[in-house]
Amino acid sequence: MKKRYLRIGDLKRNAFIVAAATCMGLTSCGPDNNNNNTGANEEVKVPDGIITELTEEAPDQWKITDERTTVPGASMAILKYQDGRVDTLKGLELENQMKNVAANQNTYQQGGFGLGSVLWWSGMGYMAGRMMSPRPGYYANPGVMNNTAAWRQNVQTYRQQSTAPRSGRSGYFRGRSSGSGFGG
Repeated sequence: MKKRYLRIGDLKRNAFIVAAATCMGLTSCGPDNNNNNTGANEEVKVPDGIITELTEEAPDQWKITDERTTVPGASMAILKYQDGRVDTLKGLELENQMKNVAANQNTYQQGGFGLGSVLWWSGMGYMAGRMMSPRPGYYANPGVMNNTAAWRQNVQTYRQQSTAPRSGRSGYFRGRSSGSGFGG
C-alpha cells in the first residue's frame, strides 16, 4: 500500500489545522524557556470563538444575519432554513463542514450564495484561515458585519503572534551580539 505524504506547505491542511486549533481553544503547549527577549514567556491569548447565524432566503441562497463572539472553543453556526427548521453545527460536525469548505475554497471564493460560500465569507471562514476581508454582500446588513470587526483584528493579531519567533535572537543573525564580528 502506497503511503500518501502531505507537503509542508499544503494550504488546505494548514487552514484546517488553524481552524481546528481556534475552534477548540488550543494554546501553546508549554512555556518558552528562552529568556533572550523581554516578553518571550508571554502566552499568546487565544481569540474568542464566534457564533454565525445564517438564514436561507431562497432555496440554497443564504445570508449572514448575525455574528457575535463567544468563549474560545464554543464556536457554532446556526442555520435557519426557509421552511422554519433550525440546525446548529458545532464541535466535530462544524469542524468537518469547515474542513470541506477549506478544501474547496477556490469554488467558494468565486461567489454564489450557497451555504459553503457564505460560510467561507463569514467569521467561520476567517477562523478557518481565510485571509481576505469579509464581503459585505454576504451579510444581511453592514451592521452585522461590523459587529465582529474587533474580533477579526484579534484573530489577525493571534495569527501573527502565534507564528512569530518566540525570541529576539533567531534567524541568520543569532550569533554574537557585540563586537565587530571580525576575528576573535
